[in-house]
Amino acid sequence: MAQNDFKLAWRKLLKNKGFTFLNIIGLTLGFAGFILSYQYINRETSFDKWNPNYKEIYQVGLETEGAFTDETSPSLAPLLKQNLPNIVYAGRKIVYNYGSYPLFGEKTVLIKNAALIDSSAARIFQVENANGPLYKNKDQKDATIVKSPIAQQLFKKEDLTFDSPHSIPSMSLDLGMREMIYGTIKKQDLSMIDYDLLFIREPQDLFADNNPFLYQTFIQVRPGTDIAKLTDQINTIYHKEIAPKDKIRSSAYAKGKIYLDPLVNLHLRPKTGSNTPYIMTWIIGILSLLILLLASANFANMIMAQADQRLKELALKKILGSSRWAIVRQLLLEVFILTSSAAVLSFITLALTGNILQRWFNDDLRSYILSSETIIQLCVAVLLTTILSAIYPAIVLSGFKSVNLLKGGLSSILKKGTFRNALLTFQISMAILFISGMLVIRAQLQYMQHTDKGFEPAQVVNFKGVGMYYNKNTYDQLKRRLENDPSIEAVASATNIPGEGEQPPKMEFSYAQKNISFAHVGIDPGYFKTLNIPNLQGNLNLSMDQLLHDSLSNYAVINESAAKSLGLSNPIGAKISGCDANFEIVGLVKDSKAYGFENAVQPTLYSFKNECGSMRIQTTLMVKTRSGMVDQAIDAVRKEWTKNTSAKDLPLDYSFMDQQYALQHKKQQELRIAFNSFASLSVIIAALGLFSMAAYQAALRKKEMSIRKVLGASAQLLFVQLNKPFFRLFLIGIGIALPLAYLLMDKWLSNFAYHVNIQWWSFLIPIFCIFILILISISFQSLKVARTNPVDSLRDE
Repeated sequence: MAQNDFKLAWRKLLKNKGFTFLNIIGLTLGFAGFILSYQYINRETSFDKWNPNYKEIYQVGLETEGAFTDETSPSLAPLLKQNLPNIVYAGRKIVYNYGSYPLFGEKTVLIKNAALIDSSAARIFQVENANGPLYKNKDQKDATIVKSPIAQQLFKKEDLTFDSPHSIPSMSLDLGMREMIYGTIKKQDLSMIDYDLLFIREPQDLFADNNPFLYQTFIQVRPGTDIAKLTDQINTIYHKEIAPKDKIRSSAYAKGKIYLDPLVNLHLRPKTGSNTPYIMTWIIGILSLLILLLASANFANMIMAQADQRLKELALKKILGSSRWAIVRQLLLEVFILTSSAAVLSFITLALTGNILQRWFNDDLRSYILSSETIIQLCVAVLLTTILSAIYPAIVLSGFKSVNLLKGGLSSILKKGTFRNALLTFQISMAILFISGMLVIRAQLQYMQHTDKGFEPAQVVNFKGVGMYYNKNTYDQLKRRLENDPSIEAVASATNIPGEGEQPPKMEFSYAQKNISFAHVGIDPGYFKTLNIPNLQGNLNLSMDQLLHDSLSNYAVINESAAKSLGLSNPIGAKISGCDANFEIVGLVKDSKAYGFENAVQPTLYSFKNECGSMRIQTTLMVKTRSGMVDQAIDAVRKEWTKNTSAKDLPLDYSFMDQQYALQHKKQQELRIAFNSFASLSVIIAALGLFSMAAYQAALRKKEMSIRKVLGASAQLLFVQLNKPFFRLFLIGIGIALPLAYLLMDKWLSNFAYHVNIQWWSFLIPIFCIFILILISISFQSLKVARTNPVDSLRDE
């Protein structure tokens, strides 16, 4: 029976080739969007899920005044393990933020992605040595490992077994520093701990000497642990043992409160970072489902549109004894064959066309598309699409009596077309919604690219790690020599570089017996000129000679937000204390959106002597080049670099600030590309639906239009009469889409501290586009009917 049903369904589909082709095209587009979207979603939600202790791992952080930090004292982790029995492991991690870390082997390799973790963090995140145990003997305390591709560049093939550790020069050949490599990092699935180089060692507890470094602290708890109670216990230990003694006492977080952020949230929506990736996964998922719904609605519409041609077939089946279930089964099978064919076609198309996902989301589609998770999701999508597309038409068409079907009794139901009209209205609404969203996202991205940022990243080249190879005096001399080069306009360094992602720490300051939290950036005198940050008040032209001569004074510059926090319209000369120093404010500068548009500009204090952290080294050299002289400026820095014996055989590592700054909006760019693609799919699917519905309406009302033409109706009147229902649905679709689009886009824009206002043209343009689409889709069929000879339609009456 099943074989017979399959043959009948297959023959029916082949008989209606045009109908079949249009449906497969619409469904293929829907499934292609679905597959691409869920490849991205599967990847983004899979970080560390393979870890058997995934739900028991938390990051320890600090919160104060609504601000969060994931940096804590290195002393916190051992204290927690020692005092709290519910904690299985307490580990620490710190990212190497001083530019590239050079290793000198068979080739010189600049490691741009390195971190230090302790042995407990290695256990928490299941970090293993691919060449044996991490620790070869009980006396070994360090276990530095690298990724396999790095090892292949550093060592000969016969040395890659790591039967014994290999010592190679690091950082500088001239300084004689060496690094012992114990093996390669065992490959694992996606994880937060994903570095080319891992220093696995126990951080020295320099508690008495004020450890200058802050670490990320992770804990693994026992199953069933009361997290709220544990958080209170950690908070007590922190305020009793850490806050009063550690260097963090100068930070705004000294009076903060401990929070625990589960590993489940750390990749997509960490408390200390942006939740844009999390929002994007939801948006992409919802959009892909909407596209699939549009394709299903289009399919269901076309089934109902074709129903009038199957009345006699269905009636004869009933007369010959077919049950209602048999007819439902046949119709479902026809739809299932179509949806399965479209799913396979979309799957094959994506596999053959290459790295579409990599172009969209900077990832390789082919490494995920054959996964069992993808196959299961696609099978579920096929079944749901089959049910959504076919169940209503199948139940309706199988429920009529044979006599009514033979008399054409279904025609009155089909002419009303309530269900079809609802589906077509849904398609029109979604097309308007997608195009409106595409325009708003585009406007926001253009705003972020072209609006005044308060500083100018263009023409600025960042030379990373340069400051590591000079002492303070030689570093200052280097800057002076470069400033005299005709291709260079200004030179500077700072503890935090715009576009590098790491925001400056919040420190506690005191003014007029009131404590205030300011972000702190350590700078040199050329900082504001290099970044072209406008000076509003005071004198920013402090020279290095003046700072050295007046070594006992501490000068500071604040931004507009800081002046507002202090309640000062003219802050020049005001005294402010913090970081064990007394500052005199000598300048007021404009607020700069140096760290993106999602967060409001923080009240910031700039100082010239790194008073708030001696180990926050100004390693990156920023060079402002003159227009059209970028290459000459880079050559000038390279010549100076080659003169430094400490940098012998070390390549110069540099990047362009405007490109680095643009990377902060990478997720928004990916969302724009995805939204553009989905908008295109929705318009194509809507066009297919309109075209098929127009063809059906033309066929259904062919005799009516012929009678009107005989009675003297003009072609223009016939055109209006035939298409009036479509324009009515268009107006209803506008009424549904506009408020929904406004609410959704307004919600998305609320994630930005600085954003555009939604403009009227964001809705007018999609309305105009869909109107033109309707005209194009229906005009062909309408004109065809209007020009038909009435005799051809009425000869059988």
